[in-house]
Amino acid sequence: MTYLLCRNGNFHYNRAVPTIYRDLDPRKNVRFSLNTTNRKEALRKAIMADEQVEEYWRSLISSSQKYEEASFGKIVHTARQMGFRYQPMSAVVNLPLPELVDRIMALQDGTAKQVEAALGSKEEKGILISEAQEKYWELARHKTIDKSANQIRKWRNPRIKAIKNFITVTKIKELQKVGRDHTLAFQDWWIDRIENEGVKPSTANKDFVHVKDFLNTVSKHFKLDLKLQYLFEGILLKEDTEQTRLPFTSEQIIEILESDKFKEADPDVRWLATAMAGTGSRNTEIIGLLPEDIRLQNKVPHIAIIGRKGKKLKTVHSKRIIPLTGYALEAFKARPEGFPNHREHPDLLTNKMNRFLRENGFFPTENHSAYSLRHSFQDRLSEVDAPDRVQAELMGHRFPREKYGNGPSLEKKLEWMEKICLKNPTI
Repeated sequence: MTYLLCRNGNFHYNRAVPTIYRDLDPRKNVRFSLNTTNRKEALRKAIMADEQVEEYWRSLISSSQKYEEASFGKIVHTARQMGFRYQPMSAVVNLPLPELVDRIMALQDGTAKQVEAALGSKEEKGILISEAQEKYWELARHKTIDKSANQIRKWRNPRIKAIKNFITVTKIKELQKVGRDHTLAFQDWWIDRIENEGVKPSTANKDFVHVKDFLNTVSKHFKLDLKLQYLFEGILLKEDTEQTRLPFTSEQIIEILESDKFKEADPDVRWLATAMAGTGSRNTEIIGLLPEDIRLQNKVPHIAIIGRKGKKLKTVHSKRIIPLTGYALEAFKARPEGFPNHREHPDLLTNKMNRFLRENGFFPTENHSAYSLRHSFQDRLSEVDAPDRVQAELMGHRFPREKYGNGPSLEKKLEWMEKICLKNPTI
């Protein structure tokens, strides 16, 4: 963008201060004359001006200083008049020798302001990690587009925890000073927890991934050279390949759904678990259904799992249509409007369902949870040799080969759903 503004034939540089700099530069806009009425010349000057403005904002962050008219209006403007782009001292000393000599030669009989403009102001202070973290949420906001408030919270919380753990363990304060010794110390801390507290390596690896993403995002923005590949080389820990969630057998699911205890459960808990067992859908997908997504009057009753603004699906492959049979059809006939009391906070109902099943002894092992119902659905599809594309489209998984055509019809999906229906005595 050129950020040009034309007034009475004269061109001005005009740019709104980005949100991430507002705490240090409270102005609404940065605006000054480019001293030209020629659009082509104005475009050239605006590009140079924008580089200087960006450099100025970065210098504010680096030095933990706030905007002052004297600093911006004189130093940056003076550098521009001298034919140089303003840069802080730490950047000037690393300039190519010819450019550095040009700056020095231009300072014969120069004023103090000219010296500061050409050679940079006082040495930069380090960027505090705590400050960089606040910038990170702005820089990574594209990752939360179309997520609900609850989804954004669940996205942010593990990253907040990971960065907090990193700072607490390493005692590091300045972003530029993060080194290999810090990442190794962080790894050692997690290994101690794995050995002494029974924490899983996958939990540690999530922290490593979140911290690396944070450092990568902010270092690119501030143009730092943190050598992240070196910092995190070999940091990830080997994970136990044992399946964390075991599936129920079909007999175990039927025993649960037909038990007196289960039929006396909270209705929302009962019908959520029943719907999961019969469709293999994720708990959040079922809770997020709107009334128009539950299509019982259709020739083939089904549910449509789709993403909406403010309700993003887990993956792009999650969008799908699932025919309703057996227990699932029974569940949605009981809940034709879905679960409106829990759509904004699906975790509450999910936790309540898991607690009920656990407290009533419905989990055969510690590796079972309500999500095991989804694993069981996948097993049933495999047992009847359902085609890979049918399995992928019912589970909401990525199909491993390039897709052609529209895929299996609703009627064709129904044929396979009937084969794995839990109320079918052959299963």
